[in-house]
Amino acid sequence: MTAKERLHQLVDTLTDGEAEDALRLLAAERGMLIDTAPQGATDKDESGLATLPDGWGTTLTGEPMPDVAAAVRRSRAVH
Repeated sequence: MTAKERLHQLVDTLTDGEAEDALRLLAAERGMLIDTAPQGATDKDESGLATLPDGWGTTLTGEPMPDVAAAVRRSRAVH
């Protein structure tokens, strides 16, 4: 039995939640972006990107959320 066949066999035993976790892990390992929104939760804006739930766009003090990805890029650029 090949590794892919064993993997398919294993995937068939996973719950939906376990499969979502495994998919996120594998996608992160390979540097891939995946749509991890649960089925039915596909609210998207005009750009086609999923919209954030209410409250996720601001901090607890009401300020806009910082651009964490940009901060990481800046940090990596100076090292």
